Amino acid sequence: MLNINYPVSLETLKKLKNGDNVLYTGKIIFVTPEALKRLEKYYQLEGVPLYKFVGEFVTCGTFNLAHGEIKNINITEISDYFDFLFEGGANSLIADKLPTKTLNQLKKYNRPILKTLSKTISFFDPKVLFYKDIKNGGIIEVWTKRLPIEVLAFDEKEQIRDINNA
Repeated sequence: MLNINYPVSLETLKKLKNGDNVLYTGKIIFVTPEALKRLEKYYQLEGVPLYKFVGEFVTCGTFNLAHGEIKNINITEISDYFDFLFEGGANSLIADKLPTKTLNQLKKYNRPILKTLSKTISFFDPKVLFYKDIKNGGIIEVWTKRLPIEVLAFDEKEQIRDINNA
């Protein structure tokens, strides 16, 4: 298993191959659809981003502060905001399951997607960056240590295996 630490450059991500297993230590940005909708609306109205996702790994799911974990990691909920996230500089998304429709949508960004090898993301040191009023959500920065993930590269030469956890 490869070890990768935050910050992760796009050059480092490009060197990874489909199916590589990685232990990631670093920052993850947790988002909710409602928070992304607000951020995007602010950008449309003001013409400047309120937050830039430059170099970040982003995920969505069920945020459980009491247990320090994110579960039900499903980025399909934020699929309407993929353009906004990647144009805002996000390096990658972390998912547990990806329906075919979402997978096909992500191929155009030519960025590897990271798939959790466990059902949850354990985290520490959470910090709400925006939208504290969104229950169990908003834009939240968390840190993780040695998170096992698999790289799903979108390389035309490689076939992507079944990416959904059993």
